[in-house]
Amino acid sequence: MKQTKLYKWHQQHQARLIEFGGWLMPVQYSSIIDEYWAVRKKAGLFDIGHMGEITVIGDEAENFLQHTMTNDVSVMAPGECLYSLMCYDHGGIVDDLFINKISQHNYLLVVNAANTEKDYQYLIEQKGDYDVMLNDISESTSLFSLQGPDARNIMVKLAGPEIASLNYLHFAKGQIAGSPVTISRTGYTGELGYEIVYFGQPEPEQETEKIWQSIIDQGVIPCGLGARDILRLEMKYSLYGNDVDQDTNPLKAGLGWAVKMEKDDFIGKASLEQVKKDGLSRKLAGLVMQSRQIARHGFAIFSQDGKAVGKVTSGTFSPTLAKSIALGYVRSAEAVPGNILDIEIRGKKYPATVVKTPFIPSHVRD
Repeated sequence: MKQTKLYKWHQQHQARLIEFGGWLMPVQYSSIIDEYWAVRKKAGLFDIGHMGEITVIGDEAENFLQHTMTNDVSVMAPGECLYSLMCYDHGGIVDDLFINKISQHNYLLVVNAANTEKDYQYLIEQKGDYDVMLNDISESTSLFSLQGPDARNIMVKLAGPEIASLNYLHFAKGQIAGSPVTISRTGYTGELGYEIVYFGQPEPEQETEKIWQSIIDQGVIPCGLGARDILRLEMKYSLYGNDVDQDTNPLKAGLGWAVKMEKDDFIGKASLEQVKKDGLSRKLAGLVMQSRQIARHGFAIFSQDGKAVGKVTSGTFSPTLAKSIALGYVRSAEAVPGNILDIEIRGKKYPATVVKTPFIPSHVRD
């Protein structure tokens, strides 16, 4: 399994390590719940060095990305970030990702860890005659995520007062602990936060640990994938392989806002137009259990008259709500807030209420 450049640090600090997307990653350091509350109330730091980074450089970089992405890259200015999806011709999702526009002819894509090689090969296959150069730079980069209401004050101390004016979905160059980094107002928790990229030259392991430790020294606790999964699920942020995949289209997944049908042709557009015309037979719904039972991935969902109407894609216990929550694809007629469905857990059915999402308010723009 692959290891991030902080692997030794994680070992030294008694992180519990698990396999995730082909990487050995910390799932927790102390308590998943303590790490969760650190992010919701103060600040927590995640090693997300397993994420992939792909550069798209060249005179036709924008045109190439317009062709391969569902969102409208043409509206981006340098220094902006954009969430988008890549789709296959049939409308299924290759991956969901962030696009960073460095300049008119230079973009950085941040993709899901398990999909990095697949995404890179897919983009190469679509390159054709486009005047662009693609490069997977994941091995030479480190990526951290500082999330929580105290994140801005911490970043100002570390990187300077100009960080205070960095807007959501924007990024800027800076320095932390004397090392050059790129800092973006993005994240996967629903809280005010920053993602920090170090491009790995020189001495990538030493510099990465130095930057990481300088943030920890501000009183920030390290957080693992366990807390991160609860945080993202409360926001209804999709996890590739659970909530979205190659057999799921963005409209069904509630990600239609990241699909700009009005722009010129892009891969998957014709199929998605047909889906829109035909209407959605299934939708991704938010569910709150009426008991403390936790619905897990793959559990069957039933209507009140006993008919199977869908399956759970993600489920957990929400500390903020003090209730179990889940996402699941169900028949569109059943995906109405207030509707009661049953989820089968270990041979018994437990009621759950369909609710509007996100499950709790987001603070990403604070």
